[in-house]
Amino acid sequence: MKQRRIRNWFPGNYEEIVVFHGKHIILMCSLFLFVLFTSSFSILLLAEEFSGKKPDLTFSNFFSEGWKFGQWEEPEQEPDQSPRFRLLKIPATVFEREIRMNYSFTNNGDSGKLDEQKWEFEFEMPVSRRLLIEVEPAIVAVSPENDDDHSGLGDTSFITRVMLMETRNTTLLSLLDIKIPTGNEDLGLGSGMTTIRPGIGMWRDLGGHFALHSFLKLDIPAGGKSDEDPDTTIIYGSALTKTVTPKDTPFFGNLTFFVEFNGSSDMGSDDDTTVVSILPGARWNLGRDFWLMPGVEFPVIERDEFDTRIWFSVLKDF
Repeated sequence: MKQRRIRNWFPGNYEEIVVFHGKHIILMCSLFLFVLFTSSFSILLLAEEFSGKKPDLTFSNFFSEGWKFGQWEEPEQEPDQSPRFRLLKIPATVFEREIRMNYSFTNNGDSGKLDEQKWEFEFEMPVSRRLLIEVEPAIVAVSPENDDDHSGLGDTSFITRVMLMETRNTTLLSLLDIKIPTGNEDLGLGSGMTTIRPGIGMWRDLGGHFALHSFLKLDIPAGGKSDEDPDTTIIYGSALTKTVTPKDTPFFGNLTFFVEFNGSSDMGSDDDTTVVSILPGARWNLGRDFWLMPGVEFPVIERDEFDTRIWFSVLKDF
């Protein structure tokens, strides 16, 4: 009787309400599991003894060094070094403690079928020198060519990174990104499937204030996959950066120019596609650890996938 009264009270909206609450429950359960997973490290983190001088993190001391809770501090940048920070599209290949708003506008996306705007809100927190957790919800607005505009919650990612190696000139880390379908697939706001994305990332100081970023990861559907979706998508990229000012330069601290090369290759679908793009941009510190980072992306392989994509990020380190 109660369910019947609800149907009568909200005619035409009952299914949308059920779907909304179902996705809300999935989101809360996934968040609970994510927190449970990270908290399971607490015994190991608290067991490590504090050391005044922090040694490099390497494979040889993986189980004995870097797990102490709250021990993370941003590595000090020496005058002859490149700064350690993430870029626009390449997943972070270093640890940062920051809040970030990442905006992108895709012109003629999905082979010219729509324009898309996306706002990603990222919170990154290193738990220790070895472990970082990140939560990344998104808001999406799409403008289909022959349909009404839609906007709302997009898919949500829960990310962990484990530092495998951290020395003066190199970082090497593993990534695990779990993306859950909190966006409405029918409206084009989400993928409609859960994906698991394991990967690896590297940062390398090349000298002369040049640095190299690179990563490789797999996008593996874990639920909701259709026959048209690929079994796996290989995602990869690299970037070269050049820093031209010191960090204490007023309004343009650590001004860094970069060029990203990003690609993805489908495997196991009826129409496997490889897309490669180039993304030049810049990043600088306005002061008090507020950073700006704009860029423009152009496809170079499968150029009809989209025309251009504009990127802009605002970040606050703390």
